[in-house]
Amino acid sequence: MGYKRLIALCVGICTFIFADNLHIIGTFDFNNNGKNEFLKINGLNAPLELIEVNGSEGHQTIWSYSPEGDGEIVDAKFADLNKDKVLELIVIQKNSGTDNWIQIFEWNGVDFTLNGNPFSNGDGDNDKVRPSNLSYNNGVFSAAISSPTRSAKSFGAMIEDGEYTVTNSEILSDPIVTNGYGPVFTGIFENDQGPLIALLSPESNVLKVGVFSLDTGSSVSDVFSLNGARVVLGPDLQAFDENKDGYSELIVPFATGEVFTLSTFGDSLVFKESSLSESGLFTLKPASGEQQINDVILKRGERGLNGKNMIAAPGSEFVFLLPTDSVMLGDTLELFIAPDSTSDFFRFEWSSQPPVGMEFDPVSQKIYWAPNRDHIGVVDLSYIITARTKEEIVSELSQYGNTHFLKPVLLENMGTKIVFVGDTIVPPEPFVILPKRLHRVTIATKDIDNADRFTFEGETPFGSTTFNSNNIITVGVDTDLSTIKKDKSSSFTFESSEEKPDSLVTVSVMHDLSSNIIYTSIKPSIDTLTQSFDAEGVNPEMYQLPEYFFEGFPATMSLETTSDSSLKLLDTEREKSGVLTIQSPLFSKSHDIVIEYFGGRPHAIRGDVNVKKDGSHKTLTEIDFEAAFTPTFITSLLSTVNRDTLVFHVDSIPDTLKAKTQYKSFYSPVKIIEKAADTIIETPEPEAPAPAEDVEEVPADSIQSTETDIPAESENNESQQLIETPEPEAPAPVEDVEEVPADSTES
Repeated sequence: MGYKRLIALCVGICTFIFADNLHIIGTFDFNNNGKNEFLKINGLNAPLELIEVNGSEGHQTIWSYSPEGDGEIVDAKFADLNKDKVLELIVIQKNSGTDNWIQIFEWNGVDFTLNGNPFSNGDGDNDKVRPSNLSYNNGVFSAAISSPTRSAKSFGAMIEDGEYTVTNSEILSDPIVTNGYGPVFTGIFENDQGPLIALLSPESNVLKVGVFSLDTGSSVSDVFSLNGARVVLGPDLQAFDENKDGYSELIVPFATGEVFTLSTFGDSLVFKESSLSESGLFTLKPASGEQQINDVILKRGERGLNGKNMIAAPGSEFVFLLPTDSVMLGDTLELFIAPDSTSDFFRFEWSSQPPVGMEFDPVSQKIYWAPNRDHIGVVDLSYIITARTKEEIVSELSQYGNTHFLKPVLLENMGTKIVFVGDTIVPPEPFVILPKRLHRVTIATKDIDNADRFTFEGETPFGSTTFNSNNIITVGVDTDLSTIKKDKSSSFTFESSEEKPDSLVTVSVMHDLSSNIIYTSIKPSIDTLTQSFDAEGVNPEMYQLPEYFFEGFPATMSLETTSDSSLKLLDTEREKSGVLTIQSPLFSKSHDIVIEYFGGRPHAIRGDVNVKKDGSHKTLTEIDFEAAFTPTFITSLLSTVNRDTLVFHVDSIPDTLKAKTQYKSFYSPVKIIEKAADTIIETPEPEAPAPAEDVEEVPADSIQSTETDIPAESENNESQQLIETPEPEAPAPVEDVEEVPADSTES
C-alpha cells in the first residue's frame, strides 16, 4: 500500500470516528415567545432540529427535518434572503438523489416550511456537487465543494416572489489545495482590505490553506502544522474577533478539542492556536444531555461567540443596565438620596433587605455603608423616600368647637440602586443584566390584508410589531412591565387604518397579577352563562395557574388538564381564522392564554396597565373584531423563563468575585450569576449555571391586593374605550392572597 493511500486511509478512519459530532447554532426566538431556541445539526432524533429551551421542562423540539432516501445533512446557516427581517434557513446536503444540493426553509410563524423551488445559478442550470460545509457573512455565502472540484463556491442569494436565485457566483481554487486529497472546508473572515474566503484542506498532520480577497481579487496560500489536531468541524467554522482589533479571524475547531485561528498579517497568513482551544465549546456528541448543551451555549456566550449573523430574541427577557454606583473595599459608600430642592424630607423606609451594615442617616439624608469581602460583586438595594411638598390647612369640629391644623402633602418616590463592590484599585464597570417581565398581545390571521396598516398610539414602554409570514399577518403590542413601575398606569391603542366597521365584537381580558385572576368576556355575548375554572381545585400541583372567569363564551367550555402546567378550556371541531395570544409574567414563569377563533378581521387592540402600590400589576386588553368572533379552541399554559440577574464584565471578573446578595423580586426569587464575557449576548435559560453562587432568598413581604380603577366605558363610543369587566357574583372576594417575594425593581 502506497504512502499516500495509507495516509488517506488513516484520515478516513479518523473522519469515521469523529463524524458523529453534534453542532449547535444559535440562540434565536423565531416564535416571539421570549424563550431561546437553537438549531441542532446531527442530533439523535433528526438530522435537523429547532429546539426551544423551556426552563425546568427542558428542551422541546418545535421543528425537525430528515432528508428523503439516503440524503445527508452537511451544514446549515441562517440569513435574511427576502429582507423581511425574518431569517431563512439555508441547508446543504449530499446524496439527496437530486441535483438540488441547497434547500431553503422559510419560517411560517410556527415552524419552517421548505421552499420547493430548485436552486438556480441564474442560467437555469443546477449544480452536481458534493459539498463539505457552508459559510455565510454579510450577504456572502461560501460552500466548500469536495467533488468534483476541490474548490470553494462563493455566491449571493435572494428570494423574490417566492423564488430564490443565486447571484455573483464564483469558483475559487488554489493549486496547493487542488493537488490534495480528502474533504475541503471553507470559511469567511475579514481584514483591513475587506472580506476574505478561506479554502482549507486538512491532510494528515498539515493544513493546506488558500485565502481569496473578494474586493481585490488577490489570493495567498500556505501550509501549516496541525500538531496532532484531527478532523475539522466544518459547521463550526466561523468568524470571530479574538484579539479585539476590529477585524475577525477565522475560528477553525477540530474534533480532537483543539481550536486554531486563521488571520492575515500583511501579505502572509497566520495560523495559531486559539484561547478557545480545549474549552469544550465545539466537541459535543449527539447523545449529549440537555444540561451539557446548555452549558456549552452559555460558555459560548461568555466568550462572545454569538456570531455576526445571529439574532437576539425579539422581546427577549433581558435588559441592559449599568451599575449606578461602585465602591472599593476599604472605602465607605455615601449615597445622597434626598428629594429635590423644592421638597422636604419626611420619611425613609427600605423596600428590600439592605446588606449588613448599610444605614440611612436622616440628618444628612445619605446612605452610608462600608462593605467587607463578603459583599464583593453586585448589591441591589431598594427604598422608598417620602417628601413633603407643601402643607394644607385642615379644619375639624371637636367637642369644644372648630379645630385647625396643618397637614403635610406627601409625595412618595421609589428608588433602586445597583452597587458594584470591587477589590481592585480601579473598579471595573460590569454590565448588569436584569430580567424583563413581558406583557404581550399578538393576533395572527389571514384576514388582514397586506395593504392594511395599523396605527400605534401609546406611551414609551409599549412597542408594536407587524409582520407577514407566508401570508399570515401578525400584529401585536408588547411592553416590559418593570419599565412602568413608577407610573400609575400606561395605555395604548393599535388601530387599523381601515374605516371602522359598523358591527364590532369586543374581546376583553383582564389579568390581576397579584390575586392571579383572569376575567375574559365577549361583547355581544355568545352565551349569557358565566363560567369559572380553578386548576388548583383539580390538581393541587397546578396552584400557580390563575383562576379563570369567562363571560359570554360558549357553554361547552370545560377544564381539562393536559400536563402539569397547561390546561385545555375549549375544544371544538370548527375551523379557525386566527389565533389570539396574551402573555403575562407570573411568578418565575410566563403565562399564556391562547384563543383560536373563527371571526372577522381584527380592527383594534387596546390595553391598559395599572401599577398597584405594592408594585404588582393589573393588565387590561381589548380587541375589536369586525362583525363576529367565535372561539374554537382555548388553551392556557405556564412556561419557565429565565429571570436571573447576570453580571458581565468587558475584560474579566476575578475568580474571587462572589456576591452574597440579598435580592427580592415581586414575581420570583432571583439569582445573581457572575460571569466574564467579552460581548454581551442573549443567554439561554440555564437549569444550573456554573459557576454561579446560590443566592439566599429573602422572605417575601406581605402583598396587599389593592384594586386599581380602570377607565369607564363611554355610552356613545363603547368599542373605543377600555371595558371594565364585571366580577362574577359566584366567587367569593379574594382574601389572604398568597405571599410571593417582593421585587425591588417593581415595588
